[in-house]
Amino acid sequence: MISGYFREVELRLEDTKIIADKNIDLREFSATEGMLSGRLLFVEGSMLEFMEYIKEENRLKYRFHMINKEGDMVFRYDNAPHHRDISSFPHHKHLPGNVSESNDKSIMDVLDEIEALISNATAIKEKNSGAANSQKDLQ
Repeated sequence: MISGYFREVELRLEDTKIIADKNIDLREFSATEGMLSGRLLFVEGSMLEFMEYIKEENRLKYRFHMINKEGDMVFRYDNAPHHRDISSFPHHKHLPGNVSESNDKSIMDVLDEIEALISNATAIKEKNSGAANSQKDLQ
């Protein structure tokens, strides 16, 4: 049922430590049909705008558009019926200057990817900061 999925999403968003702010709209049209949309601001300044339209456990329409703190696209997943040349049509992923194959995505999938991106970026930043401090110590 759609209300169960919405509860799962709400719990995941509450438990996710990388979200600084959120604006979520959950619309239940029937027991098996609904739409989830919103905007998530992440702790390092990036943002995700998203929408999922679900009917009878099928994700009929979705889009997940992530931008960095400068407003540049990081990625966008959607199932708009364009890019017919992609073997995973209509599912695809936009990256800066590229469109590639993808599978059906949910907000949960995208949050996993964003958590990994932010975690990797944080680890690299900390590593570079530590290397810079080590260089200062040598001087």
